[in-house]
Amino acid sequence: MRAFLTCSLLAILASSLPAQIANFQTTPGSPEGTLLQLAGMETDEAKKLALYDEFLAKYPKHAGAAYAWYHAQPLYLKTKALEKVIAAGEAVLAAEPTLSVAGYNALQACEQKGDAACILQWSGRTVEAARKQLAVKKPEDSEAAAQWANEVDYARQVIVRCEYAYFAAALRFTDPQVIVQMFEALDQTNPESQYAPATGGRYLAALVQLKDLAKAQAFAERAADNNRANEDVLLFAADVSLSTSKNYDKAAVYAGKLIAALPGQAAPQGTAPEEWEKKKTATLARAYWIEGTALGAKESWVECDKALRQGLPTIQASPAAKELLPGAYFYLGLANYNLSKATPKRDPARTADAKKYFTLCTQMPSPFQQAAAKNLNAMNLGK
Repeated sequence: MRAFLTCSLLAILASSLPAQIANFQTTPGSPEGTLLQLAGMETDEAKKLALYDEFLAKYPKHAGAAYAWYHAQPLYLKTKALEKVIAAGEAVLAAEPTLSVAGYNALQACEQKGDAACILQWSGRTVEAARKQLAVKKPEDSEAAAQWANEVDYARQVIVRCEYAYFAAALRFTDPQVIVQMFEALDQTNPESQYAPATGGRYLAALVQLKDLAKAQAFAERAADNNRANEDVLLFAADVSLSTSKNYDKAAVYAGKLIAALPGQAAPQGTAPEEWEKKKTATLARAYWIEGTALGAKESWVECDKALRQGLPTIQASPAAKELLPGAYFYLGLANYNLSKATPKRDPARTADAKKYFTLCTQMPSPFQQAAAKNLNAMNLGK
C-alpha cells in the first residue's frame, strides 16, 4: 500500500509561519553584522546560502549562528545538502527548543536519505519541540497572541506529520525490528493516531516474523478491545483466541467485529479493488468460520447454526474453502443435531440438516471426517 498524506496537512505545514529565532545583537558595521545583513537582503537563493555558509564558517560561536542556521536550513533542504539540514536542526533546537520547524526540516532530510534511525530520532525530536511550543502560555499582547496562535496551530499539525512519518517508515522498510520501533514510537506519541490501525497491521506482522507471539497476541487483543485494529489485527486476535488460548468468548467477539465492519470497508489507498475484494472474501470466510466454531465449542447451538449458515456462501467462495468447509459442515451438523433434540419430539428439519452436513463433512478429508462419520452412523441408528 502506498503511503499518503492529506493535501490539507501539507498545505498547512507549507503556509504556517513558525516562531522566529530570538533577537540578538551585533556591533553596527562589524564584519559579522554586515555579512548577516547582506545575507538577509540577498534575493538570489544560491548567493544567500553562500553568505550564510560564509558567516557560519567564520563565526560558528557567534550569537547569530542559530539565526544563520535557521534561515539557511530550508535552502539546504532545497539543494539536498541533507547532512547540513540535520546539522541546522541540531543548532536551531539547541538555541530555541520550541522551534519544531527546524526538527521537521531535519525529518524531511532523514526521509530523503532513507535512514530509518534518523527518521525515528527526528520524528521524536520534532514532536518534543512541538509539545514544548504547545506548553507556552498565551501572551496578553494581541499581536503576540496572534503569532502564538499560529505557532500552536503549526505545532499541532507538525505532530500529525510526525505520526505520518512513523506510518510511512513502517510501510517503507522491511526490517521487522525497524517496523516494531516505528509503531511503538507512534503508539507512544499518540495511541489514537489516525495512522495507528494501518501501522499496527505491519507491527503485528513484524512481531510474528520475530516469533514474539506472546507480544503479538497481547497487542492484537488490546487493539481489538480498543477498536483500533484493522482487519489483519482483528483476524489474528480472533484466530489466536480460538486456537491458542481457547478463549471462545473472545474469539467469537473479535470475529463478530470483523464480520460487522469489513463488508462495507473500501479498498485502502494503493490497493486495487479486485485485490481488495479477494482479500475481503478470504478474511470474512475465516472470520465466519472462527465465529461459528467458537460458538460450537461453547455449545451455543442456535448462534453457531446462525453464524455458519450466514457465512457458508462466503466460506464456499473462499480460496481456503477446502480447509474451512469440513469444520463448517461438522459444526453445522452438530448444531442441528443438538437443536433437533431440543423439543420432546425431534425436529425432522433439523435432523435432516444434521445428516446433510455430516454427510458433506465425511466426503472431505479433514480432522473432522471420522467424527462426522461416527455421528452420522449414530443418527442412522436412531440415536
